[in-house]
Amino acid sequence: GGQLRSGLQLLSALVIIALLMKTKLRPRLIYAPCILIGAVVSFLAGFVVGHAAAFAMLCFVLSIMPETGSFAIPFGLVATLNKRAEEEGKQVSTALQMALLNCCVTVGQQVCHLVLAIIEEHLPLEKALPCVFILAGVAHTLGGSSALCLD
Repeated sequence: GGQLRSGLQLLSALVIIALLMKTKLRPRLIYAPCILIGAVVSFLAGFVVGHAAAFAMLCFVLSIMPETGSFAIPFGLVATLNKRAEEEGKQVSTALQMALLNCCVTVGQQVCHLVLAIIEEHLPLEKALPCVFILAGVAHTLGGSSALCLD
């Protein structure tokens, strides 16, 4: 499963880069669907998977899409905006901005672990995990919808 997930991440990152370079699509029109795929996968994992191992593996593989979009688009935008600012003679700290962006990207993972730990105080793991998947589905839905509103 991990190799399939990594393969999908590599392939989708290349497709995202190609779309951004070869088309005039706005980044939000690529970024938002990546996040919304995560919403669908999270809801499926929370409500449908159960004990179906193959379906769980499919959800696991597809769950890489929000991460791929989150890494490819924002980092690319920071690099592009910094290049433009540099050409205009403004002082730019690309390394600092990339480091801050990387910290922001990992906050979701930290929140997910914390929420799971809190839910596990009251429920066994097999009941806590679907709750976390549903919460992730809600978060992805809000994030994907918000991304569509970006300019």
